[in-house]
Amino acid sequence: MPGAGPATLALAAAATAAASSAGVLWTTGYHPASISALLAGAALAAGALTGRSERRPPGPARSTETWMAVVPWGVVVNPDTEPRVLRWPAIRAITVEAVHAMRGGTPTVVASVVTVDTGRERLTGRTPGAAGLEGLIANLEAYAEEASRPVALDLEGFEPGGAGATEPVMRDLLARAGEMCTTSRGAVRLVLPSAGYRSIAAAAAGPETLALLRSILAPPFDGPPAPADPRALACIVAVLLGARDLVPDLVRLVSSPHPVVAAVAKAAAIRLGAPRNRAGAIDEVAAFLFEEDYLRIGQWAEGA
Repeated sequence: MPGAGPATLALAAAATAAASSAGVLWTTGYHPASISALLAGAALAAGALTGRSERRPPGPARSTETWMAVVPWGVVVNPDTEPRVLRWPAIRAITVEAVHAMRGGTPTVVASVVTVDTGRERLTGRTPGAAGLEGLIANLEAYAEEASRPVALDLEGFEPGGAGATEPVMRDLLARAGEMCTTSRGAVRLVLPSAGYRSIAAAAAGPETLALLRSILAPPFDGPPAPADPRALACIVAVLLGARDLVPDLVRLVSSPHPVVAAVAKAAAIRLGAPRNRAGAIDEVAAFLFEEDYLRIGQWAEGA
């Protein structure tokens, strides 16, 4: 939510702590002078808080306070009014500053100030307690790299679909997956039985096919990635082959930083019988998809 910076929050915590301590001393019979001193401290902190709110730093370094939602595919600014999407490749850095207060003699995080830096602007929001974004901060560069890869129309990842990330791709993905499951060439690539490639109904995923698709859905991270991302295509092929053994692999992809991969994985998991509370809803990714892709993925998830 929109909120002040960490220094202002620290002053607020100090004012609250001083006032609370004064109340405790009053009820336990301490000397009025001690109580007056604590109340004076609370008043000074409150006064400093007011002064800081009136003296905001001018210039381009100033952050814009706003509502933000941090989701697996990026940051949605003002999600409930006029949402604006920031995908991971558009974000330069994310920082979190924790505000602490003493509770029962133990330091406690009472709030976190989250700042998103795009290079052109800095957006700041506050959340109660710890933000829990350590993993995001450590892996932001990897998330941006993964999210920026175009979707592949082959299982090797060398044939990008559309024009990178600037065009809808779901129609081409569905067509290519159907072709792979109904042609002899596709049967060879998918290691399908020689008698099982003449129709989708007859095709079935044996152990070798499952191993192939699983290796694509969860590739090792010990080498450079292919130019394009083949995981969305593999998700659709898994559904056409009725590969229910791959549901756990699909569910692991529903929070992929790549929005198309995540949405198709959700739809594929639903088609193969995964509980919806595990697969999630396509609507969760809608803001990060082209409208055409969003509609097609939603229809495909329902079997259309």
